[in-house]
Amino acid sequence: MPNKIQKYKIESGAIDSSGDASAYSTVVRGKVLAVWVDYPTNTCTVDLDTDEAVSQKIVDLSAANTDAVYYPRTPVCNNAGAETVYFESTNKVHTEFVIFGRIKLTVASGTADEEVNAYVLLEEY
Repeated sequence: MPNKIQKYKIESGAIDSSGDASAYSTVVRGKVLAVWVDYPTNTCTVDLDTDEAVSQKIVDLSAANTDAVYYPRTPVCNNAGAETVYFESTNKVHTEFVIFGRIKLTVASGTADEEVNAYVLLEEY
């Protein structure tokens, strides 16, 4: 079966009076190609993490309010857990995040009643 590219929208819902909100995607499986964050008017902190047995931080954006697209990557490691580098170089090798589960959107330090939307472009398996 060929892979397909799918876009998922995660809506925070209204930020509460303490400035926080969180939401989850449906269960997804594949590689994260890009993340677009649609910020509210005022500044807030936005995190996207995998909601699996061991959580991975996909994006960790602090104190921003400018809509932007991100292309998150994670370091590749060898079978001993050491980060892989290019031959005769200190440049690390990076790859897309692989997810099999939900994605959690967390908003902090936001303005009450505003909302954050995150769009995740995923190459599904």
